[in-house]
Amino acid sequence: MIKDLVSSLDYSNYAESALLLFVISFGIVLYGALRLSRNAADRFASIPLSDRVQDPRHE
Repeated sequence: MIKDLVSSLDYSNYAESALLLFVISFGIVLYGALRLSRNAADRFASIPLSDRVQDPRHE
């Protein structure tokens, strides 16, 4: 009985929901990346090269 119930489930809605969630998340990350100022992007890029510990979000 459980085997019949599980085999009758339609998983296509989950695939579409996962794709929609991915597209929304990707869009939010892309929007945030494009919204960064040039100065902030340069500060973030210089973090691995810096010897001192600093918070890149505050000057």
